[in-house]
Formats: sequence, structure tokens, C-alpha cells
Amino acid sequence: MKKRMVTLSSFLALLFTLTACGISTEEFDAAQASTAALDSEKQALQVELDTVNAQLETYEAEATKLREAKEKREAESKAEAERKAEEKAKKDKEKAAKEAAKKAEAAKANKAKKISKRALAQIVKKPDSNIDKNVIIYAKVTQFDSATGPCIFRADVAHAHVGKYDYEHNSMFTAGDGLSDCDILDDVLADDIIQVTATVTGSLSYDTQIGGSTTVPKFEVIKLKQL
Repeated sequence: MKKRMVTLSSFLALLFTLTACGISTEEFDAAQASTAALDSEKQALQVELDTVNAQLETYEAEATKLREAKEKREAESKAEAERKAEEKAKKDKEKAAKEAAKKAEAAKANKAKKISKRALAQIVKKPDSNIDKNVIIYAKVTQFDSATGPCIFRADVAHAHVGKYDYEHNSMFTAGDGLSDCDILDDVLADDIIQVTATVTGSLSYDTQIGGSTTVPKFEVIKLKQL
């Protein structure tokens, strides 16, 4: 409304000016027509401008979506790269740890020696005083089942290969992580007779089936050989 009033005022002012200047009616009508044409053109241009602005807003919205999608992809890609890097670092660390463990076992195996009957008796008598001693002994597996688990077995040991019997010292053996990772024991069964390269790890006390308890030496298997 205000805009129309301003336009009408301008028109009246123009009319008075033209009349004062002696403009004819035809000229006035022509000027009025020209003004109307300009107004019409202005309105058309405004409509076109509004259309362009609406399109720009649409394009900006689409550009924002594309930018956000790109940022999301980049963030996901970065997260995936970091995950793979962490996984690789973990695997490399585990591989290095296994290689170090193998080297340590090899070093222990090289230090291991066969021992006398008396030396074995000393270990059985005082296993905690012989921790970390590397020995080569012989054993008959007496228990290796679900009760012991896959990485622990019980055996009677001797200082030498004494056939199927005469393995006089009850002992416990562990391998690998002591829980589930112990491939070295995959082929071992109860009643097997084996040569064992092992490290004394101390003593172990456990309850017997008849209600008492016993303490035996405990060994960690470094390598073994079926006999």
C-alpha cells in the first residue's frame, strides 16, 4: 500500500510538472504508457530475480549436502585407516612377541642338559630352589584330559629313558600360555612316553582323589619328542 501511495504521489507530481511545462495530453499518455511499461518490466525482472535466488538457495542446500557427505566419507575413511593401522600394529606386536618367545625358548633349549638321577631327585625335593633350570628329562604321561585342560598334563618322570615303567617322580607340565595356545602338545596323549626339554618353574600343590594333597615339581615344556 505504501509503495502504491508513493507511486501515485510521484505520478501526480509528474503530472503537475508536465502540465506546467505545457505537455500535451498525447505526450502525457505516452509518458504514462512508458512508465507502466517500465513498471511491468521491473516486476518481470523482480520475478526473475526471485526465481534465481530460489535456485541459488537450492544449489547451496545441495552443495551443503554434498560437502557434508564428503566430510562423512573422509571421516569414515580416516577411521577405517586408523583401525587398520591399529590392527596391523597389534598383529606386528603379537608377531614380535611370538618371535621373541621362540628365540627365548631356543636359547633355553640350547642351555638344557641331560641330568643325573640324583640331580632330578634334588629338583623333585626342592623345585622352588631350582627355578629356571633347563633340563632334558623323560616322562610317561599319566593324565591329559578335560580335567587338566589342553595345555597342562601330569606325568611321571625319570632322568633317562627307562622303558614303559620305572618313571618314579610325579610331576606337572605346562606349555604355551597354559590355557589354550599350546600347539606343541597337540600330538601328546595319556600313556605316551616322551623326551622333554623343559624349564623348572617351581612347585605345585593340588588335592588328590583320595582326599589328601600333594606337592610336585612343575615344568614348562620347551620342546618334546615322542619315544
